[in-house]
Amino acid sequence: MYRQETTPIDSASRSSLPSILVSFALVLLLSMVGVAAIVVVAYYLPDASAKAYWFISRSSGIVAYVLLTLGVLWGLVQSGSLFRTRISPILSLGMHSYLNWFGLGLAALHGIILIGDGYINIDLPQVVTPFTSPYRPIPVGLGVIGFYLMLLLSLSFYARMHLGQKNFRLLHYGSFGVFILVTLHSLLSGTDTSSLWWLYAASLAAVVVLIVTRIASTRREKQGRPAKTVAAPAALRQPAPAQSPSRDRR
Repeated sequence: MYRQETTPIDSASRSSLPSILVSFALVLLLSMVGVAAIVVVAYYLPDASAKAYWFISRSSGIVAYVLLTLGVLWGLVQSGSLFRTRISPILSLGMHSYLNWFGLGLAALHGIILIGDGYINIDLPQVVTPFTSPYRPIPVGLGVIGFYLMLLLSLSFYARMHLGQKNFRLLHYGSFGVFILVTLHSLLSGTDTSSLWWLYAASLAAVVVLIVTRIASTRREKQGRPAKTVAAPAALRQPAPAQSPSRDRR
């Protein structure tokens, strides 16, 4: 019977599941603490809290975008052979999961905190439903779709054994689509895009450079592999000439 072999990354994904869930729960807990702090500030300092929700939403969104960029870059590193010999699979997978889940937690805070903002007047259904926001619905909707896709990709790590390596790799090509959606969301919906253009330009340049480097590295590996020799069919093989026995044995 065929037995499916497990790779170090597969075993690491199972062993690191509790720690990842604990980390994500910690991120959500800290996010809720931040929300509670905003509520306290709003109660005692209503004038100061008028823009506090917006400031926290923008800051958490920027940090979430940086973490998403780092997650995409780290995914390119760990899936190729750029630094595979220098970084253990467990550490590489743990770092990738940490970046994804931490970015998801901040992205959730980025959207939910706007419910308390009095300028936009947005509610929870409009936050979680794409293209229903009263503020720039199309760019905000792209960000909501990007969040859902990023959540799907993060959860797919725990179904890797069922998906198979080929399907898992094809699914994770969607991370580039998530990066594009979130970048468009940041550029088109952010009020401080003119001040942060260098951040988006640097992120795009870093992702493009690493993709090109990864493609070049993969081609060099394929060219360096020895060509496989195909054995001739048994019917076409010529039998070896029989050796005549020696006439005189001494």
